[in-house]
Amino acid sequence: MSLYPNKIQVDGVPCGLILRGSANGTYLAVFERDMAELARIEQIPAVVGESPLPAGYGFQVRDIRYAHATRSYTVLLQTAEQYLGDVAGFQAQLGELEETLQEKQALLQEQESMIAALEQAGSAAQLRSELEDAYQKGVELCG
Repeated sequence: MSLYPNKIQVDGVPCGLILRGSANGTYLAVFERDMAELARIEQIPAVVGESPLPAGYGFQVRDIRYAHATRSYTVLLQTAEQYLGDVAGFQAQLGELEETLQEKQALLQEQESMIAALEQAGSAAQLRSELEDAYQKGVELCG
């Protein structure tokens, strides 16, 4: 007779209960001795089924303790690595963003060279004052 609902499967082994540990990324999993073999518990690669554990992570067994009163193993799990799954779509998006960045950098360089050329020919304020002087002379000549 089981003390836990055993809806969670960890590598095919029924797990009665999973709780969050006190440290970040740690979890406590409880396996009943009658339903689990210690050798299989020691090699937990991933979790299958309904579980409060984060999806897409691998886990390492940090500690195993046996409680005689409940005839169960309490296993301390630590998140090992995150599996990102298929990232092809993100890689294509990254390629497009890199192309856009290169185009914008080329446009920026072109604008900087244009600004430098204008500064070399004279500043905008000087050009404006020269145009205003020319206008005034034209108005004075035409009367």
